Amino acid sequence: MLKSIKKYGVLVLVTMMALSSCIDKNARKNNYPTPNVNFTLPEGEVYTIDTLLYMWHAEGTHQFTQDASVYGTVIADETSGNLYKAAFIQDGDKAIELYMKSTSGLRIGDYIRVYLKGATLSEYSGTPQIQDLEPKNITILENNVELNPDTISTTDVNSNYICHLVTFENVEFSAADRDNTYAPSDAYGQFNLNEYDENCNLLNSSIIVRTSNYASFADTKLPQGKGTITGIITYYSTSSVYQFTIRSLSEVKMDGEPCEESIVAPVGTGAEDDPFNISAAIVHQGDTAQWIRGVVVGSANIATGSITNDSHISWGPEFTENANITNIILADSDDERDINKCVVVYLPSNAESGIRDINLKDHPENLGKTLKVKGDLKAFLGKSGMKNTNEYELN
Repeated sequence: MLKSIKKYGVLVLVTMMALSSCIDKNARKNNYPTPNVNFTLPEGEVYTIDTLLYMWHAEGTHQFTQDASVYGTVIADETSGNLYKAAFIQDGDKAIELYMKSTSGLRIGDYIRVYLKGATLSEYSGTPQIQDLEPKNITILENNVELNPDTISTTDVNSNYICHLVTFENVEFSAADRDNTYAPSDAYGQFNLNEYDENCNLLNSSIIVRTSNYASFADTKLPQGKGTITGIITYYSTSSVYQFTIRSLSEVKMDGEPCEESIVAPVGTGAEDDPFNISAAIVHQGDTAQWIRGVVVGSANIATGSITNDSHISWGPEFTENANITNIILADSDDERDINKCVVVYLPSNAESGIRDINLKDHPENLGKTLKVKGDLKAFLGKSGMKNTNEYELN
């Protein structure tokens, strides 16, 4: 009979955090020991994963003091370095994490028997684990057993899916995060994965993709598009959030057109040698005597009033309105067509530099060139703008 021991307290959690902070980076080189196949271990009482989860919910923590075993198929291993001294197993629709005393030779698809005597049934911040496992107490019975993930929505995620292998469809990373890698060099990476319907309406739920900085793909840039992703769901009770662990980049297939347009981060100080980009120029509306730099993407067809629709703008290649000599429109990329992501630059006729001469009506060849210009960041034609311009460089 299993004898219950007192529940783990703060000391155990601190110890586990300390263990995770001491990860040997050689795990990224896949230097795993040879898998042990030990058929001499007694089987003892056989528990299903379902039974273990029931015990965990009912009693919190159990130490196995008698011969006992549980069977399951490995659905996540240490191969990519995103897990360390850990694996996940699943049997039917129930799954649990294995946390071992050392790295193991387990591989996805191994059907195994876990000898439980001496191990502990507990959790790590809401994710159920079999802890204190000796890899030598795991017997590999069969290889390459196929276990397909459940395809679910982020809105379906609940406690029943913790430790499960799942696939999400129509998901993408937030536009503001896409310039990041999966993880920085000195910490875990944590980025929201958002799901959209077929009309690009954002669903009300998302999940955090958490990646170890020891993962072999940690320094890979996040995908820029929308698509599918497969991995393991866990839970972090301290923040009350569900998390998602990728097994392999081969299971990240996000090459479709994203629903959320990419966001260019504001950069620059406004100095001549460090001008604001257009995103920063929009943020700094109201500042005077600043330098900005952007790509010439068009010109407003009106000289007064407010831009309210695209009929008030010429994106090129023809600029036939007299108003086109009075302004140009700058953006951070040459394909930008959202006026709210642009700055409308006034070209005064009396500036000593002769800046009006760069207008697109007289010089349509300036479309697509880069302009660095100094002036006051003030609204013009009802949009983010620049007035009192004089000094400039056109390339």
